[in-house]
Amino acid sequence: MKRQQFATAAGIDVHRDNVVVSLRRHRADAEDEIVTKTFETFRDSLEEMTRWLVHEGAEAVGLESTGVYWMPVVRVLQEQGKGLLVWLINPMDVKRGAGRKTDVRDSRRISELVMYGSVCPSYLAGAEQRELRRLTRHRTKLTADQTRYKNRVIKQLESSGVKLASVLSDCLGVSGRAMIEALLSGKDSDSAAELARGTARRSIPALRRALKGSFTPSTALVLRQQLALLDALEKQLQVVDLEIGTLAQKLAEERELLHSAPGIDEVASAAVLAETGPDVSVFPSAKHCTAWAGLCPGSEESAGKSKKAPARKGNKYLRTILIQCAWAAIRKTDSPYAAPFRRLCPRLGPKKAIMAIARKMLTAIYYMLRDRKPFAPPDTVPPPDHVRERLLKRYTKALQNLGFDITLANRVQGVS
Repeated sequence: MKRQQFATAAGIDVHRDNVVVSLRRHRADAEDEIVTKTFETFRDSLEEMTRWLVHEGAEAVGLESTGVYWMPVVRVLQEQGKGLLVWLINPMDVKRGAGRKTDVRDSRRISELVMYGSVCPSYLAGAEQRELRRLTRHRTKLTADQTRYKNRVIKQLESSGVKLASVLSDCLGVSGRAMIEALLSGKDSDSAAELARGTARRSIPALRRALKGSFTPSTALVLRQQLALLDALEKQLQVVDLEIGTLAQKLAEERELLHSAPGIDEVASAAVLAETGPDVSVFPSAKHCTAWAGLCPGSEESAGKSKKAPARKGNKYLRTILIQCAWAAIRKTDSPYAAPFRRLCPRLGPKKAIMAIARKMLTAIYYMLRDRKPFAPPDTVPPPDHVRERLLKRYTKALQNLGFDITLANRVQGVS
């Protein structure tokens, strides 16, 4: 990336109650002129800070993306600072120099890095995208809470001797929920088992045995409250889904493109677009996009030796939804991702292999959004000769160990 130099730049060290702002002016024949001020983080003080920066002719403002304290600062700068370029900087790129660390020194360090283009700004979403992103991330947390309460309900059932989880795959489905409510209302196990529906009716004899536990008064109270919380979460999820659908109407074309890829549904398409945005030109390449999502393998090398390194950090929300999509994609019939997963799994293990599939999916999403074309399965490329020879030896040895006599013959175009 070509370094950009500004004549006047500012650095902001953000805290909960105040921000320290250093305005730096470049001087060709002398040291840079620096003016430092402190402002409170209330709205009126942030507006005063923005007016001061605009009046002083600041071209760019940089601040670290730590916690959530930077969000109201950026919002005011974008709304009130006309022509002001806002740089959100990765804290890992701002390294403290030698000497004492103070808020003033931190703000001056950031202003220097911004002025001389020594750091690259992070991707900063627009206002509409931030609204959609807030809802999709909130939905992720509601779904996690729902799973948490389901596990707590199962824990109470098991502690009471009700072995519903041993018979039904979903204890809180239509049949399971009806049987739990029946037990809480005082019905016996035989009557509760008769409430099974659909394919669960085949397991009525086992259900009668599984429901012979008993609830103490305290357990019944806890179960009723947990079930009520589950119902409340379900209603909240429905409201959030409606709001996400309303905000995502402008992204209907992009969502249709993503739906053409295996493993991506309505929920996943909205979550992915909320994180990446519809315009992927902010990322120079697909590799930059996958690195930003934290789907690239880590790298640590010293003295010519490669060491084990965890996957690099990135957008955890995007990485999570893509890994879930990858698990769904490899299970889909005729999926182009099933074969690579099976090939990588023996060598890397399922977790690392699914990360590789998620990276492939994000690469495909990048090109789909960039070129505005639906998903197309990748062309089957034959493996290199050295890989082909290695596979040939492995499979031949495996068949010989099973007692088979192997005769190999090269296959010519259409003839074996």
